[in-house]
Amino acid sequence: MKRLLLIAAALIVVAGVTVAWLARSVFTGANVRAAIEAQASAALGQPVSIGSIGASVYPRVTMDLIDVRIGQPVRVQLQTAHVGTGLRALLSRRIEGADVRIDGARLTLPLPPFAATGAAATPAPGGGRPPVEIVSIDEIVLKNVDVVSGQRTLRGDIELVPHGAGVQIRKVALAADGATMAITGDLTGLAPIAGSLDVTADALDLDRVAAFIGEFTASSVAPAAAGVGSTGAPSTGAAASRSTSPVDRLIVGMTVGKMTTGSLILSDFSATASITAKGVQFEPLRLGVFGGRYEGIMGVALGDVPKFGWHAKLTGIDAATLMAFAGSPGTLTGRLSGTVDLDGEGLQMEQALRTAHGRSRIDLTDGTIAGLHLVRTIVTATSGRGGLLASAGAAVVTQNAPGGEKFSRLGASLRLANGVVETSDVSMVSNDVELSAAGTVRLSSMAADLTGRAQLSAALSQQAGTDLYRYTQEGGRVTLPVTVSGPLRDLAVSVDVGDVAKRAIRNKAAEEAQKLLDKKLPGLGGLFQRKPKPKG
Repeated sequence: MKRLLLIAAALIVVAGVTVAWLARSVFTGANVRAAIEAQASAALGQPVSIGSIGASVYPRVTMDLIDVRIGQPVRVQLQTAHVGTGLRALLSRRIEGADVRIDGARLTLPLPPFAATGAAATPAPGGGRPPVEIVSIDEIVLKNVDVVSGQRTLRGDIELVPHGAGVQIRKVALAADGATMAITGDLTGLAPIAGSLDVTADALDLDRVAAFIGEFTASSVAPAAAGVGSTGAPSTGAAASRSTSPVDRLIVGMTVGKMTTGSLILSDFSATASITAKGVQFEPLRLGVFGGRYEGIMGVALGDVPKFGWHAKLTGIDAATLMAFAGSPGTLTGRLSGTVDLDGEGLQMEQALRTAHGRSRIDLTDGTIAGLHLVRTIVTATSGRGGLLASAGAAVVTQNAPGGEKFSRLGASLRLANGVVETSDVSMVSNDVELSAAGTVRLSSMAADLTGRAQLSAALSQQAGTDLYRYTQEGGRVTLPVTVSGPLRDLAVSVDVGDVAKRAIRNKAAEEAQKLLDKKLPGLGGLFQRKPKPKG
């Protein structure tokens, strides 16, 4: 029994040595390396070089490729690539159903333009059948991968399953600056890239993502097949090369916990991104910003200076946070809703926002304008004229200082261009006063220049002096022309006294005409009599 065990062990050792020797004889040597380089170059459409080649037999028969470099200049470097196959390959010299294990890889963006042409028909150097053929690969696993984009490096692992002209992305796990990102999906084509991906991340920098995509989709000049144009006809001169983009159309579903751009923080970011050589379209896009929500579309046109477009509905935006971002903290409070239809450009989205142009509609509720003291100004301007508003003045001044004018609703349609906001329909409603105005706001200084009219509430109009009510009322409420100007934190309000005088004359004339009519035609005049001022 012991003798049989010794014989069996000896046979196993001999078999192992034989398989190892056979593997080295089949998978190593300069001619094998040259054949593998040629097949890989044909398959990828890029030059491939292999530093050295070896073989091992445990746990599978494996071809070991050391220091693999792809592209000119080199954009892909693989420290070691282990191509595992079955024993049958030692006899047939055909590697089928292989698994590729790569340890240590560096991918530098932009990647070279891959243009798969197939490797099966690649002959051996000097003609004849190649010493080893790679027929099919079932799985590619990359460990310790560095993806380099400019000064930023992502590190992680990648698992791929080739199929047809594309590849299934079974797993991509990358990390940088403490943030992690996971990717799965299916690429139906690699030259150019097409397909769909799902991306989840706890945090991402939107500007770096845009730069990453810009490098990834950068156009390159790729040589066409030797002597053949893109239509299959012989090529000559400039037609022998063609400008291509590595990306056809890639659909990416994105879910990100926190997205940043400059100093702006976006939360609960979810979008479907359509990526082409021209840019990225996020549609639909949902995110949290300034304490509220953005739901709509965002487009990024790639170029030396990216161009952004925003078309969306806003809800629940905290106006105080928005104004702090705009450079005017403490000037406005309330909750903002509305729509935006804006375009801008800049190296960062934050820069593009600050230089945007287009149209928007805003509606705020339950807020304050810190620099505006509308009612107090009216009280001060009119209190010297026969005690106008004297009875309400003290209460009003106290109510409006120091927090500014309170409002229940504030709305406007805005046109934004060259750093200036124009509006023709500002409307503010509060318990004490309503304001309607038109004018501009300069974003660089956050300074307003508005003209319009202020109309006191029915309650304050009832407390007004008799003369003020008689000479300025419209619709039974004291109405005064006003201008609002200066920086938002310290607005100046003035009453157009000349306009008030004109209206007083007009109202006085109407009053005298009414008296004359009453005197001459007392019965008929009553039909046109003005409604008496309500009593407080």
